[in-house]
Amino acid sequence: MKKIIILSILLSCFFNSFGQKKEEINLMQADSTWGKEIIKIPFWFAPEINYKGYEDIRFAKGWEKIDSAGFWTLVYVWDINLHTKPTATFFEDNIKLYFDGLMKVVNEDKTLIIPQTNALFSENKTKNGTTIFTGIVETYDAFTTKKMITLHVTIESYYCEKTKKHIPLFRFSPQNFEHDIWKELNKIKLRATVCNN
Repeated sequence: MKKIIILSILLSCFFNSFGQKKEEINLMQADSTWGKEIIKIPFWFAPEINYKGYEDIRFAKGWEKIDSAGFWTLVYVWDINLHTKPTATFFEDNIKLYFDGLMKVVNEDKTLIIPQTNALFSENKTKNGTTIFTGIVETYDAFTTKKMITLHVTIESYYCEKTKKHIPLFRFSPQNFEHDIWKELNKIKLRATVCNN
């Protein structure tokens, strides 16, 4: 829990230079049981992801507890200057940069060589301007287990006609897609106003 608090403080510090107030950014519809954090992009922990905007994250209750159904279960949205339709390769490359950078800064054992993240996605379908991807991410869990963890992932990439940009919504959980936690994950949706920015 101490590491989570420290990370939240660090992330909040990096947010201060961002023009819009933290309280004003609300891209998703989620109930109050989900924790919330906003991070400025480019990410300070993964500057190689060369976009501008912000990330809206929601953490499931118990996401830091190994024996919880919500362990490592989270949803986030990238509202960035993404004007080219993203592909499976785009998500694979950027998820690897994201988790490798994040785990490096969270890791307390500076002598440890952290295993690199692997990601594999496939494009499933496109409907009403939304492209859906599914796949897995294998990354080092520097927060809790100090071991590799496999996350099941869905990505819904929405296209905003008004702003001519794509907004991806990511859902992660170590639980398989048939687990009840996915019912909760899938209740979280983008707000209808997300394309107005």
